[in-house]
Amino acid sequence: MLGYLYQCRYALLAGLRASKSKPSMILSIERFDDIAFEAGADLKQAIQLKHHGKAGDLTDASVDLWKTIGIWAGKCAANPQLPFEVQFLILTTGAAPEGSAAALLRPGRAPTEADKACTLLVAVATKSTNAITGSARKAFLALQPEIRKSLCDAIQIFDNAPSITNAREELEEIVAFAATAENVATFVDYLEGWWFAEVVRMLSAPNEPGIAVTAMRTKIDELREAFKSGQLPMTEASAEATADEVADADSRIFVRQIRAVGVSDPLVKIAVRDYYRASAQRSRWARENLLLDGEAALYDRELVDRWNRQFEANKEGLDTASETAKAECGRKNFYWANQLQVSFRNRSEIWLTTGSYQMLADRVQVGWHPDFTDKFQSGEG
Repeated sequence: MLGYLYQCRYALLAGLRASKSKPSMILSIERFDDIAFEAGADLKQAIQLKHHGKAGDLTDASVDLWKTIGIWAGKCAANPQLPFEVQFLILTTGAAPEGSAAALLRPGRAPTEADKACTLLVAVATKSTNAITGSARKAFLALQPEIRKSLCDAIQIFDNAPSITNAREELEEIVAFAATAENVATFVDYLEGWWFAEVVRMLSAPNEPGIAVTAMRTKIDELREAFKSGQLPMTEASAEATADEVADADSRIFVRQIRAVGVSDPLVKIAVRDYYRASAQRSRWARENLLLDGEAALYDRELVDRWNRQFEANKEGLDTASETAKAECGRKNFYWANQLQVSFRNRSEIWLTTGSYQMLADRVQVGWHPDFTDKFQSGEG
């Protein structure tokens, strides 16, 4: 699991590094390789990541090394031009012993060292009896000698790479200019929240383009403005409530209040989504000390005041009305709150207002049915 998370985190780090020197590049995950950079329709750089909780050595017979070489050898067999057009990178938390093929393939090497590494790899591929690396070694040996040499020339190995925690520290160093010292960690939390949502999008649609590295800088600029001016940043969140969330929420008071006035299931689902999004976002702002003293309570009082004016006007004259008429009144109250938009400092997302109303309804501070207090404070509803 750490390996998958490392892949996502390092992709963000690599993209931010590339955004200055290669602003036209497109970054993808699990499309051409673990991480890949493309220019237009052309693959320019393929990166394989190897993360180990306890770093090991990248020897000439290493399974990590041969699994990667096997993948790339297969691609070069299909397209012999590939080594001349693409950089093949291995980034590993392991260490390459001095004199090994991996050490000889580090960046900045002398031209002859790639030839020495190729000779070492051919020797291991020929002599090894390791069944795990068998197919990879076979694919490497099956290449024409000149293609094997070209592949080795195109490989760069970065050993002793930052671990998943060190990669986080590097991210914080890169964006340190964008927030005050005490807010840098929170800033990166929001940046990674956006980024992991982008990763999900890329993995869900592998045939779609990746993300321009310039989009990462744009997101940093957006977050920087929010943090600099005292605005509230927004967490990336799903726009839909899952079936499990709807089912789990059925026993909550705010859902029982909605169902008591006969609101349709699609609107119940929206209300559940809004409740979870608003409660999660507001809790996060409070947890990260981004709210002013009493700010959340003041917002809730504003919502209650608006609701009270609407509620009293709608229920006027319904004291002796039928249950059908009262339910209709309750739906009007709900529909009104479901469309209301009240800014929370700089945030004006409608779901933040409507979700906050559901939070208040869950505490029976507001309601939709004219008799909601009797029904739900007594537990009848």
